[in-house]
Amino acid sequence: MTEQKVLKAYDKDQLEKLLENLELQYGSLEYDSLKHQLSFPDKQSLSIRLPFSFNYLNEKVVHSNFLIILIHSGEASLAYSEEDQIAEHKMVKAYMVRQKQGKSQIKHLKTKGKSKAGSRVRLAGTDHFFEEINEKITEWDEYHEIEKIAISCNKTLQPYFFNRPDAALLKNDSRLFKIPKHIQEANYDNLTSIHNYLISTEFKFDDSYKEFITKLISEIDNE
Repeated sequence: MTEQKVLKAYDKDQLEKLLENLELQYGSLEYDSLKHQLSFPDKQSLSIRLPFSFNYLNEKVVHSNFLIILIHSGEASLAYSEEDQIAEHKMVKAYMVRQKQGKSQIKHLKTKGKSKAGSRVRLAGTDHFFEEINEKITEWDEYHEIEKIAISCNKTLQPYFFNRPDAALLKNDSRLFKIPKHIQEANYDNLTSIHNYLISTEFKFDDSYKEFITKLISEIDNE
């Protein structure tokens, strides 16, 4: 059967009503903290990815704050979200891309292994780029209570982010969540788009659940 996906923005009362009705219909919910997702033990084709603006603690939803980190070669978008809103954001740029080839200096060195004057300038820019990213994340993490961190950073760049002496985060930080979407550019438009996605409830189900889920969504929308 074809998997269907539906995104809905709910407040706390609506979300609690949704989960209550799902449990009445299908039984006890199981929480997967890595995916921030609820599912049913014997219902493999039905799951609910919870909004990042809520945590699931002791079978209850509670408000939470989170960060978004989008990192591409030469650009990064960072955001601190509170109460479903981007409260603060920062854009970071760096001179990392080789003009003719159009790829980052990091990727070039991994394949060619040479470093000339222009290369050293780009690598210095790379170091400052990740330093600036880490400084902002550290600042937010110290000032705010951050429950979750959504990140998009390709494997080539991850060592430069996680393995620094001043790294704000460890790769095994339990708050980290890989954003399950391809993001073409780390710009502000994509940052806001990803934020809207993360604060929404995402239903995943096949045709056998369509009638009930559609009816339930309609009832909650019309209350």
